[in-house]
Amino acid sequence: MSTIVVGLYKETGSAKKAFQALIAAGCQEKDIETFGGADSADKAAQGLLGHGFRKELADRYGAAVRQGHTLVAADIADQDADAAEAILDKNGAIDLPAAPAPQKAAGSRDVEEETLQVVSEEVGIGKRRVAKGGMKLTSQVTETPVRETIMLRDETVDVEHRTVDRALSPDEGKAAFEEKTVELTATSETPEITKEARVVEEVVLSKTASEQEKTVEAVARRTDVKVEPVGGKPGKR
Repeated sequence: MSTIVVGLYKETGSAKKAFQALIAAGCQEKDIETFGGADSADKAAQGLLGHGFRKELADRYGAAVRQGHTLVAADIADQDADAAEAILDKNGAIDLPAAPAPQKAAGSRDVEEETLQVVSEEVGIGKRRVAKGGMKLTSQVTETPVRETIMLRDETVDVEHRTVDRALSPDEGKAAFEEKTVELTATSETPEITKEARVVEEVVLSKTASEQEKTVEAVARRTDVKVEPVGGKPGKR
């Protein structure tokens, strides 16, 4: 949301300095208007009126411009409005001249008015989305020690020299003087750990939407003005 901040200056130079200070503070040039001279008085009043200023106040600013003052009006974001007003004041902004008292015509009557407003509310019923909580899934890793006792086999190869005194058999005699190699290999077992990851469960988040009709009731208020005489004879209407 934005708001209009204004600064009124006696000197054109002061208005230019205020304009440049707003630009230096980060305002966009397209969001700042300067009104000076009688020709722009009506435009200044209409511009302020279009931005929500009361007609009486907008006309007073227009009259000040017509009298030779310069008006700087800037469209500023709400959160920056106070800072922008401070910049305008720092560069010589003056108070709006008081409105001249109306001249009474000869033989005119003073009229005193009191006003009550007739106000009527308009009720709009819509809908808005409200968060009501949900669920969140977070995966965590836990470690469980696994211990098992297994039997491991361990082999060794030994060499033994035996003293023998016997005659060779005929078959042994034929092969006695042939070169031979005999080899015996020992083995041992060591622990081996294997792992296989398996999916054992799935946790699924799902959201289901449903619609239902609901009757919403509200009260639209209205003020009415009742006219009745007070004391004495009722006056003519």
